[in-house]
Amino acid sequence: MKKVMISTEAVFSTLYDRYKDLYTKTPQERYNDLISRHPDLFCLFPLKDIASFLNITQTHLSRLRKNI
Repeated sequence: MKKVMISTEAVFSTLYDRYKDLYTKTPQERYNDLISRHPDLFCLFPLKDIASFLNITQTHLSRLRKNI
């Protein structure tokens, strides 16, 4: 029972941080955070999925990547 509670708290914390970031951080900040945590992300997922995760368009994602 304790493992379930700990897992639930971890998932809730992760989701809460994600939603908070969507409303308080700019797309550039969200992109930088994501890349710093997962540098190989673009090898694993298509751009459309990464853009969707960041809640931006593919065009905006391409512009963010170009500026770096």
